[in-house]
Amino acid sequence: MAQPPQYIGVDELDPAFYASTRQAVAVEPGRHLNLVCLGQGAPTVLLESGFGDDSLAWRKVQARVGAFTRVCSYDRAGYGLSDAARRRSDADNAVADLALLLQKAPISGPIVLVGHSLGGLYATHFANLHPGRVAGLVLMDPVQPGDGPAYGTLRDGTRKAWAKSITESETCLAAAQEGDLTAARSPANCLEDPPGPDPAFHDELNRRWGKAKYIAANLSELRSLMTDANGDSLDSAQAGPKQRDFGALPMIVLVSDPPKPLSGRPRWDESKAIRLRLQREPAGQSSEGKFQLVAGSGHMIQDDAPEVVIEAIQSVVAAVRGSPRDH
Repeated sequence: MAQPPQYIGVDELDPAFYASTRQAVAVEPGRHLNLVCLGQGAPTVLLESGFGDDSLAWRKVQARVGAFTRVCSYDRAGYGLSDAARRRSDADNAVADLALLLQKAPISGPIVLVGHSLGGLYATHFANLHPGRVAGLVLMDPVQPGDGPAYGTLRDGTRKAWAKSITESETCLAAAQEGDLTAARSPANCLEDPPGPDPAFHDELNRRWGKAKYIAANLSELRSLMTDANGDSLDSAQAGPKQRDFGALPMIVLVSDPPKPLSGRPRWDESKAIRLRLQREPAGQSSEGKFQLVAGSGHMIQDDAPEVVIEAIQSVVAAVRGSPRDH
């Protein structure tokens, strides 16, 4: 279900665009995922959000991609305007839901799959399990299956932060089960506070974050992503063994290259070197894989450098259109 043409090509969609259900796709009886599509043409580009994010994360990218092909974002189970999750939020279930979404929407033909962060792990896991459905990949700071051990003791601080987040999320969930959280009624660290620079985005984000279904799915997603003392995680255990060679699949890996902090990160250079080495690896799965550093960008590349993301998507779409596989 394409949206009206007045949205096509705008630099940034108003958060209100994502505030109502666009297409409620029944992926199984009584459970729907919210699908948001713009534009026309093949291949369809499917945007897979990172940890804790949904279709709203693509507001600076989606309309401009819709100017040259059909592009769809969606909300994973429990997120945004999709129904609550009925099972664990992990790599296998995310991929199973995406396969159902494509089938039921329907979205025909091989797609260009764009994955950010944890969504990058989901995207490659989907491509490994459903090679006939993927015509191209764009990955942005992708989580790599099995990357935990490479960081060694550098991961200790992250694990402590994750453990703190789990405890806080459990408190948030208990409160949200009594009613949606608001700025006036919320435990600490459940909502975006203080507000960011965009009041409309801040309000819509907190409307989503304050719901019990979001917090439950987010908590489950975190538990699946979190590494143990050996650096292993459930997501890695599911996705790692399924990795394969992608042949000549058109593929671009974008990796953030933020400025070095002035203080507070004593092992920054060591951590960065490991991260860049690991994030070069996905591009090596395809003979057409390309690796690109995005200078000055933080982890949210689609926010900090949307034009780079759009150019990468356009490049992969052009490669797919020129490939015999697309005819």
